[in-house]
Amino acid sequence: MTFVLNESVNLPIWIRHYGENFGHENLFVVDRGSDDGSTDDLGRINRIRVPRAAFDEHQKTNFLTSIHHGLLQYYDAVVYTDCDEIIIPDPARYPGLRQYIETRDFEYVTCVGLNLHHVLTQEPPLDFSRPILSQRKFALFRVATCKTAISRVPINWLPGFHVCDKPPRIDPELFVFHTRFMNYVSSIERHLFYLQIEWSERSLAANFGAHARYSLDRFVRESFLDPINIVGTGRLESFDFTSEIAQIHESATERDGFYGSPLTLVKMVQIPERFSLAF
Repeated sequence: MTFVLNESVNLPIWIRHYGENFGHENLFVVDRGSDDGSTDDLGRINRIRVPRAAFDEHQKTNFLTSIHHGLLQYYDAVVYTDCDEIIIPDPARYPGLRQYIETRDFEYVTCVGLNLHHVLTQEPPLDFSRPILSQRKFALFRVATCKTAISRVPINWLPGFHVCDKPPRIDPELFVFHTRFMNYVSSIERHLFYLQIEWSERSLAANFGAHARYSLDRFVRESFLDPINIVGTGRLESFDFTSEIAQIHESATERDGFYGSPLTLVKMVQIPERFSLAF
């Protein structure tokens, strides 16, 4: 299940990945009034249309949480991601996400979160006809991107889907790649689109989605220039998250029934070659 608005770049990637794993008939796309043609012909995919009013994070979260609970009446497990999030189990251990879910025993699982970055000094623009990870080799680990995204039990999330009513259970063999920064030109176009979105008053008051309202200069600096500097100065770290996972688990605290970690662990890594054909 995902939630979209004019996702002409990310939605085909999302459909290809999750459709190959689960079949198009088991995909659910909640569409907030797309008008770019990206959701016009989804075939056997289940399209759920909702009005394109001012964007409200509470409204989105409550709606998707309700659908999540309902789908568990019919399915053994439900996967929820944003349209620019691709979940990959370690290819050295699992041939695909479906096999991971079918062979693992869990109520819910939290992914290792990685922002995929286009390092302009070393990587050309993406050829979208080829696997993405065969062309992108650098990712930034962040605590906030470690999302609880697969569940066999009902989950309640807070806006943003970074925090839920379950303590994190991060599997070091399960990764979610956030593709928002994977290609400079399309990322800039998407950010300019975000800057035009109308937000609800309560979302603005709570500062939800602040990153979507960054100035273009700040977006370019943090998403592309900073990674160039990190890679160029050799500050890459090991593709091993054992220490970070332990710290997140130990630091997770409950507040009003929801669990989050106060940590701000960040590190840039090089993606191992075994992931190159994963998506």
